[in-house]
Amino acid sequence: MSYGTNPQYGDCFDTRASLQFYLDLARETAGDVLELGVGTAELLFEIAKQGRDVWGIDRSPEAIKEAKKKRRNYYPEISGRSRLVVADMLSFDLGRRFGFVYGASSSIQGDSADDLRGIFRTASDQMVEGGTFAFDIMSPRSLRRTVNVPPEERELPGGRIVIRFVAQTYFDGDETTSFNVLYKEHIPGRTRCDTYRDEVEVAIITPDVIDDALDYAGLSRKAIYGDFARAPYDDESMWIVVVAEKDHT
Repeated sequence: MSYGTNPQYGDCFDTRASLQFYLDLARETAGDVLELGVGTAELLFEIAKQGRDVWGIDRSPEAIKEAKKKRRNYYPEISGRSRLVVADMLSFDLGRRFGFVYGASSSIQGDSADDLRGIFRTASDQMVEGGTFAFDIMSPRSLRRTVNVPPEERELPGGRIVIRFVAQTYFDGDETTSFNVLYKEHIPGRTRCDTYRDEVEVAIITPDVIDDALDYAGLSRKAIYGDFARAPYDDESMWIVVVAEKDHT
């Protein structure tokens, strides 16, 4: 799940909990790599440093612009092996087949089970047989609650300070959860702060719904975890982390 209007804040509030999981999984796979909902592409660029050809798509032009800026400033050595494209993960065609496709940081957590089926099917259509598909989403346990998350503060280059406020609201009638995110950025030498808002609503997805969507897309689940340390998934898990494989035809 991403907040597309303010991609410049994505990295500074990322816990990086999933980074090592996907880096290790990339080493276990072969072929070109595709990230769905790539955001500012930090994880994708780290995979590219393994020597892989990588592609990333995101429907946010702002996110892709920020990713290209990051590549230019911090990852120039992988520029020839990385492509960044503005595209909707529900419907895209890059004209190639990938050995490893993934969606990290809840990037595929949409607003309906139908969205999940569409994302999986589109991804599967562009994978090689036996290719690996992996993703993580927030679990029902973590989404079925209404809470105001304590404010978090980060320092950015130039002495800028950003504070993030998150309000999470669960709607049990339709099994959805909304996130309202407020960023306040304080810039040295200015008396006022800049304010930015993001809002997203997501559907609560269960393992059964995931398995149905995988089957629809011609993918088979190989493993399901409750965190990025590969602990078994159960009803108390805060994450659903899935590794699947494209079926051989």
